[in-house]
Amino acid sequence: MGCWPGVWRSRHPACPIRIISVHLLDAAGQLLRVLFLDREGHISAEPHYVPRAEALILASNQQRVLGPQARVQVL
Repeated sequence: MGCWPGVWRSRHPACPIRIISVHLLDAAGQLLRVLFLDREGHISAEPHYVPRAEALILASNQQRVLGPQARVQVL
């Protein structure tokens, strides 16, 4: 079985396509809103599919920029 967008990573850990979620948090660490990153690193309300290698770099960079006010995850 191949890999395609929307497949859960637990079923296909080597899937080359990912979504980057940005969980914005309040001062107490409570979730305020979930947003997404596109391929260029812009925050969007809609999810975008990104190649895995790019997704890991974008997520790491965005986490550094946002710091403790967000939790950035590659799904």
